[in-house]
Amino acid sequence: MTVRWRSPRADIVGTHFQEAILGMDWRTITVGEWRNMKYWGMEWHDDILDLHKKYGRIVRVAPNELSVVHPDGLKQLFSFRSNTEKTEWYHTWEILAGVEVPSLFPGQDKKVHSFLRKRVAAAYSMSTVLRTEKHIQSCMDLLWRQLKKHADTGHPVDMSNWTSYLAYDVVGELAFGEKFGSLESETDVMDLVKNSLGVNFMIANIGHYPGQAWLVKNWVFETVMKWCGNKSPIEDFFTWTSRAVQDRMSDKALSKRHDMLSYFIDMKDVNGNPANFREILLETHNIVGAGADTTSIGLRAALYFTCTRPIVYAKLQAEIDQYYDTRGLSGHITYTQTQELPYLKAVVKEALRLFPSISYQLLRKAPENMVIDGNVIPAGASVGISPRAQNRDPAVWGEDAEEFRPERWLEDPSKVSRMDEMSMTFGGNGPRVCMGKNIALVEIFLFLAQLLRNFNLEFASPDKPWRVETYWLSFQFDMLMYLTKRECMNLKDVD
Repeated sequence: MTVRWRSPRADIVGTHFQEAILGMDWRTITVGEWRNMKYWGMEWHDDILDLHKKYGRIVRVAPNELSVVHPDGLKQLFSFRSNTEKTEWYHTWEILAGVEVPSLFPGQDKKVHSFLRKRVAAAYSMSTVLRTEKHIQSCMDLLWRQLKKHADTGHPVDMSNWTSYLAYDVVGELAFGEKFGSLESETDVMDLVKNSLGVNFMIANIGHYPGQAWLVKNWVFETVMKWCGNKSPIEDFFTWTSRAVQDRMSDKALSKRHDMLSYFIDMKDVNGNPANFREILLETHNIVGAGADTTSIGLRAALYFTCTRPIVYAKLQAEIDQYYDTRGLSGHITYTQTQELPYLKAVVKEALRLFPSISYQLLRKAPENMVIDGNVIPAGASVGISPRAQNRDPAVWGEDAEEFRPERWLEDPSKVSRMDEMSMTFGGNGPRVCMGKNIALVEIFLFLAQLLRNFNLEFASPDKPWRVETYWLSFQFDMLMYLTKRECMNLKDVD
């Protein structure tokens, strides 16, 4: 069967939008305004799940766009053998972000993408990240020092803020050789989080309108903004990061430091010449994009699912305590050591499955002869997969796909292998999986294991433990929690 586009009803894929388009002008509908309005509403994390529950595995969300939840779709869109191309939506990220050299995420040329990915692969490898673990731990130590001051006070701590401060300071250490300063100041330095969410939201949504970024990226709009005295929301960030990279490149003493920036400085361009300053700076910005907000979302997901389920909380804390005690650990547990804790690994995997950072569809152009779930997809159509929806597919995860059940990762190894293959926890899949995956994993495992060893936590408002808004990324706010220090606290070295 072939998907039809003319009718607002497409029963063969289990979807129709008679309710959604009732009363709307047809000219508005032709640019996908129903979907766009939903995006601007910041609740797409719920909307996309409701759509697939109501209409099936292939849902038409705009006149020329399908959202898919199916193993066939995942393989055809994101596998190493996929012959699909990115849609024009990605071009908006290059225009609005001011990218002057090819970049990994928005890049549509596969050969260029392959070259860019290969030349930084070593910097993002797990072995490299583990060699920088001391820099990550320095941020953890600062976090524990700050939380100690707020524990046992009877006042709740907003862990949504602290997890963001941690994630940004970590990427500061890895990408620029110094923390941004959020943990120390207990503030969103340079409004990094606020501006990141705002910029992501604008770029992700404007990319679906005719004219894309040129709606705001034109000389008239920019002139008016200058007359009004408004500067770019990320101008301070560019100034700070440019200074940090220039300092490293010009200071021989600093150049001996081993982190991800050291890899970028040693990069070569396509002709084998040393990478220029703009190329190096862009890669440092890519770390912020791949490893800050996305990681903080994972930190909060792991904390939320653990602390809202008393049985899981008790079992996980007991496993961590037993490991510390039987091995006589007097300091902090390392990432390598956390991998010896099976229940911790299961909890982290399950939390990231249910709450991946991205909720919007990751779009590709359908090639000729694409068939998903028995349906022929028209060539040229935009076909996307929402990681949030894909990670809850009952065909992969079972009838309890909506439930937080870490034990699923400790059962049949063959099923676990398939779940790993079908997961979109870190954005895409295959060659397009998020480069910051290893940074996130090291950070999340260290955070959860060390946090539960040193503190007891409970939500201040158990009936409303957090608030979620989707800016392309689904971001959690207002995680107010009471912290109490444990007698077994291993924080002597951070006093």
